[in-house]
Amino acid sequence: MTPTTDSLLRNLLRIPEAEEFLAWPGDFEPSRSGHGEWIHLPCGNPLQPIAGDGGGGTYYQVGAGPGANRPVLYASSESEGGLIAESLTEALELLIGLPYWQDCLPGRGFPLAELEAEYRSTFPDLDVRRARVARLLGVSRPSAEVLVARLHASVARSVPDYVPRTAQGCSYVPLG
Repeated sequence: MTPTTDSLLRNLLRIPEAEEFLAWPGDFEPSRSGHGEWIHLPCGNPLQPIAGDGGGGTYYQVGAGPGANRPVLYASSESEGGLIAESLTEALELLIGLPYWQDCLPGRGFPLAELEAEYRSTFPDLDVRRARVARLLGVSRPSAEVLVARLHASVARSVPDYVPRTAQGCSYVPLG
C-alpha cells in the first residue's frame, strides 16, 4: 500500500526523535505549515502545505489527492521557490541526509565536504541519528551525491510550471 501524506506526517509526529531531528537540523516542522502569503502555480496544480521552517518558508505537496508520491515544493519567505523532491519520501530522505540542502542548490557553490564537516562539528552523532531516524520513518539513506543529483533534477524541472506566483501574479525567483 502506498503511504499517504497524512500517514507519513502522523507517523513523524508520533516519533519524537524523528520529529526533533527533522525540526533541527532539518528545519522541517509540520506544526509550521502556514505560509505568509497565498501562492499558486502557473500550471494550476493545487498546493497542500505540509510543513514550515524557522525562517518562514513553507513545504508543499503539489497536486490533489492523499498520496505521498506527489512532488514537494519549497517556498521561502524571501520569494524564492521551486520543487525540491519528487515525493514526500524523497523529501524526507533529503532532509535527513542533507539538512543543509539549501546550500547545495545549483549555483550556491558550497563544497559538500565542508558543509558536512560543519554539521558534524555541531552534531558529532549525526550518522547515528540519521540512520535511526531513517529507520524509524521507513525511508532509505541515499548517498549525499545521489541526494544532490535528485535535488538538482527537481529544481531544474521547476521552471516554468512549478515556480510559485503571488496572488498579484508576481513570480518567485527559482531556487538556486
